[in-house]
Amino acid sequence: MECSKLLGVLAFICFLIPIMSSSSERQFTAWSKLRVNLTRRSEGESNSAERLRSAVDRSKRRMNTIEAFVEQQIAGPLDTETPIRVGSGEFLMSVAVGTPSVSFEAIVDTGSDLIWTQCMPCQSCYTQPTPIFDPSQSSSYSTVSCTDSLCDALGAFQTGCTSDCTFDYMYGDGSETSGDLAYESFSIGSGSGSMVQGIAFGCGHDNQGRGFSQGGGLVGLGRGPLSLISQLGSKVDNKFSYCLLPITDSSSQTSPLFFGEGSSLSGANTIPLIKNSVNPSFWYIPVTGITLNGNPVNIPAGTFDLQSDGSGGMIIDSGTTITYLNEVAYSPLREAIQSSIDVTPVEDSSGDLCYQKSDNMALPSLAFNFHGGANYNLPPENFFIPQYGDLLCLAMGASRGLSIFGNVQQQNFHILYDNAQNTLSFKPTKCDSL
Repeated sequence: MECSKLLGVLAFICFLIPIMSSSSERQFTAWSKLRVNLTRRSEGESNSAERLRSAVDRSKRRMNTIEAFVEQQIAGPLDTETPIRVGSGEFLMSVAVGTPSVSFEAIVDTGSDLIWTQCMPCQSCYTQPTPIFDPSQSSSYSTVSCTDSLCDALGAFQTGCTSDCTFDYMYGDGSETSGDLAYESFSIGSGSGSMVQGIAFGCGHDNQGRGFSQGGGLVGLGRGPLSLISQLGSKVDNKFSYCLLPITDSSSQTSPLFFGEGSSLSGANTIPLIKNSVNPSFWYIPVTGITLNGNPVNIPAGTFDLQSDGSGGMIIDSGTTITYLNEVAYSPLREAIQSSIDVTPVEDSSGDLCYQKSDNMALPSLAFNFHGGANYNLPPENFFIPQYGDLLCLAMGASRGLSIFGNVQQQNFHILYDNAQNTLSFKPTKCDSL
């Protein structure tokens, strides 16, 4: 009975195709004579009862998949949060991947797009704290084809295509991951509604780099098509926010990362973001200058402007620990800071500006000035950090062009990224109290 129904559907489709394509009468005749013979195949099943039981089991799995797919299409907005904790200069969030799900911690990175985790079989995998994901054990895993637009989104990181999409994704510090681009189910946060299907991610079979071993991968929260926030899109109102604890806090302490309505922020400063067509993944912020103790630092006008060729500008990045400033801005700022502190700096082999900690040492106030008049006022602990025992060192360095607003400067600020409104909002907050 079921076979006759299926044959009827096939015949109906075959009847429609030539009409819809306005084919000739001869083509229509050829299509209308198409015959398909169906053969039941049930390997390893000795009798009809076993075949029926197997068919029912397969049908149930198929129903669950289809039902989940339909629910995904009609599901309302996601409103979720997940804890993040201090790592080794970066911040980590908990996620789960696959069916059944495998949990791991991943670096939170607003400076890149790709979501990835280590995958079996490993060509070269580092030792991670949790089991490595094995895609062969997941019923929801599928590879991304070469014709998929998300494969194209890899750009120069795409390493070739036969039928499936492969990648070799490299970071600014020389770290890299390579493997297969695939679709999977991901769970973020806690409670119902946190499972999202069909998220494109990197299944990394060859992974190397300092800092990766503290987790099992990375969650890209940049602005490009492959990032988590871009793939979640309207499901989370195209926005997320976080509040980062000081990097000196215990790794057992956590603060929240919000997606959707939970990320809303009242009483905050809001600035426009800048889009860069050359580097569309980065969140560029409109810095106009820096003030120290209320006085403008002697930085040439336009130093932080994004140039027409895509160079320059300043991005905000949760994956970079300290702030890097264009040399044209860093040199006068360092000089101004040193002049404002009535203590002789300690000679340091790294060239950092460091001081011996002292209870009576007065540190200056510092603020980043933004287009529109908003100021990001940094307390001393957001630009001087303890190093080498009793030393306090400036948590800033020089760059050759692009400036980066690092995570030390973001600690104890609630920061909201709104991709739909193209804005960034920030508010001083005790992150351990959220």
